[in-house]
Amino acid sequence: MEVLSFKSANVEITANTAADMANCWRRFRARVGEKAEIYCDYRSTLPGNLELALYSDRFALHPVGESDSREWVNQVPVFYETATYNVSIYFTNVDAAPRVQHKLKEVTDLFSAIKVGENKWLLSAPLSFVNEPGIFELTFRYKPNDEAERTDTFTFRVVSPKLDTKDDYNHILAEINAQYNEIIYQYLTLTLQNLQRGGKSNNDVIWLSIFRNIAKDYEKWVRYIVNKPHLRQSREVRYDRADRIKRWSPMMAEKFAEVEAEDRLDLEYFRHEEIIHTHNTRENRFVKFTLDRIGKRLESIVSTIKAKNERAKEADKVAESELAELDGYVRSISRLTNSSLLRNLRSEPLHSESLVIQKRTGYAQVYKYWLLLQKGIELFEGSNAIGVRPIWELYELWCFLKMRQMVADILGLHFDNPREITENPMPMVKPFEDNNQEHTVFYNCADGSKARLHYQHTYSRRTGEVHTATTENRPDIVLTIIKPDGFELTYLFDVKYRLRDDNRLNQEDREELTKTPGADTPPGDALNQMHRYRDAIYYGSDRQTHSAKEIIGGYILFPGRGDNESVRQRFFYKSIETVNIGAFPLLPDASDPSNEGSLLYEFLTKILTTTQAYDHIKDAIPQKGLQYESIFEANKEDLVLVGYYKTKQWPHILENKLYYVPAALGKGSINLVSGFEKTKYLLLHHGENRILVRLKGDGPKFYPKTALEEMGFEPIGDYFLGFDIKDFTPVPNINPYAYQLERKGKQSTTPYFTTINKLKAK
Repeated sequence: MEVLSFKSANVEITANTAADMANCWRRFRARVGEKAEIYCDYRSTLPGNLELALYSDRFALHPVGESDSREWVNQVPVFYETATYNVSIYFTNVDAAPRVQHKLKEVTDLFSAIKVGENKWLLSAPLSFVNEPGIFELTFRYKPNDEAERTDTFTFRVVSPKLDTKDDYNHILAEINAQYNEIIYQYLTLTLQNLQRGGKSNNDVIWLSIFRNIAKDYEKWVRYIVNKPHLRQSREVRYDRADRIKRWSPMMAEKFAEVEAEDRLDLEYFRHEEIIHTHNTRENRFVKFTLDRIGKRLESIVSTIKAKNERAKEADKVAESELAELDGYVRSISRLTNSSLLRNLRSEPLHSESLVIQKRTGYAQVYKYWLLLQKGIELFEGSNAIGVRPIWELYELWCFLKMRQMVADILGLHFDNPREITENPMPMVKPFEDNNQEHTVFYNCADGSKARLHYQHTYSRRTGEVHTATTENRPDIVLTIIKPDGFELTYLFDVKYRLRDDNRLNQEDREELTKTPGADTPPGDALNQMHRYRDAIYYGSDRQTHSAKEIIGGYILFPGRGDNESVRQRFFYKSIETVNIGAFPLLPDASDPSNEGSLLYEFLTKILTTTQAYDHIKDAIPQKGLQYESIFEANKEDLVLVGYYKTKQWPHILENKLYYVPAALGKGSINLVSGFEKTKYLLLHHGENRILVRLKGDGPKFYPKTALEEMGFEPIGDYFLGFDIKDFTPVPNINPYAYQLERKGKQSTTPYFTTINKLKAK
């Protein structure tokens, strides 16, 4: 189906697609509403006639706008990011093979030039905009017969049936920029994506994107200054003989008469002032300063691009035309720096205000562009003229930042208080790239509970207790919650900028959607991936036994529409309650940001504020034959070691997290009982002080006297059993002071074993 036709004197552009345009239009209109019919603008540097496929006439081509125009505003879309198009540019009356110019070599190489007749050429390529909506500039260079070579551009908008790429897209950018200053710039350009490889964060991409926008105007105004510079007028006092002075003041003339009468003209030097016009002004020195700084930075960036271009994959290489253009900027800046006006001036930054800089033509413009490079600018769509943006990256980052703020709001914590929330400055992480960058936010609550939110966290065979047994896994977002009772919960979230097409649902899903319409469906393969994540990531130091599951649940975040009640009835939401695998719609809403992700907010509130996390997950079965069990939902027969400590022992117990008992028979020795190696708790007592804490539970270790002495203890005896203490957080819901010690009198300091049910008995 032909969806677009543009005709001018020498150039004709057509676009065809095999996609179901009716389905694309239906989904897009459902997303953006009535404004869908006036959503797009089309522009051309050539005057011509534009025809578009109109939905009102079964997508037949119809003329739009005025004839021989360069701009057609408020038109329907014909380019969708879910479709592939065959774009052809037909040239007549041209001398040589034309070519497409794009910042990415991959796009340039897609177009093949075919000679179709005398002075007739065809450029053709398949263009896919998958997940990359935005403004696309189709730029081509050609040489008409008997004319100079020229470059023209046809610009159109690629739309998305998943997201409003005007309001919601800019809303995402604004929210990202508000939370992480300047991080949005990385996601606004694909031009120099290989600059971001290698795990380093730099703003060369930002700087170069801005420079490309201002380069031509900046150079134009510097040339204007070179040709019409501001000169400073100054007076210079000199002493010269009479024959060398051209202008005489009345006072000087009177002095001349006196000297002449005395016949001393050959000996007298007359004081006079001359008006000097000099180009050595602070404004001109500032212009030289901007040229020096811009030139050095530009040379450095171009060198980096060329070096990385040699190592980059073919698809990631910067086009040769792009490199030639950058080299041209370098040479132009160098020529201006060495112009006759500026060559002998020293460069000097502007230390104070200058009316010349603010008001005078040329200087004011140069100053403005310098500020843009220094401070940065808001780059909205199309302003950097480099083509479409990777919106899935923006959406993923926005989801993380949204969750980051949700967790803080639910816990009542504030980012400006380092005692409540700590995080390092976020690196300019590029999602879906093979690097080791990640970002972590730490939340600390007053009740002792903690939370960690990871972005781009990696699990592998080498990542300590929480690891995988096979391949590396890297979920987009990981939320870990540590409750006051010691229960640690880990939840995985994977962001998918995809929806399942309602026309491609299976029979089961279609029947469900018929009963509960009004809610989009997440992609099935994404839900399956969450099952694989949870099955692949384990907890425990024993690498041979992987029965200890670390992941409580896994969830998809996707840009789905639908009211909350409709979503609650869908399978992907109901499954959260049963198997802790499911999906949450999270869609930007520029008109009401407070309503974004309300179901996700509800879920996070539940898992973050429930005091006993075990109550939340005990009914969910993670794996056949297993179930979750609270580490403090103690069995009545769990063993407790009751031990006395001396005052001077206490600091060493705290420091080493160790309590020891004599291992041999004799005074103070402990009577071992069946299962002592599985002792879970330790009740320490000294006079009126008692504390019940949890042991690591991996059994006692054998210690000789010398080993304990090195830790600062003063043991009496030769051999001891040491029990490792997990931490000194008191075990909740058990009052150790209500327990009556079973050893009295001289035996009160002798350690012994008891059980939990005896501690709970009143």
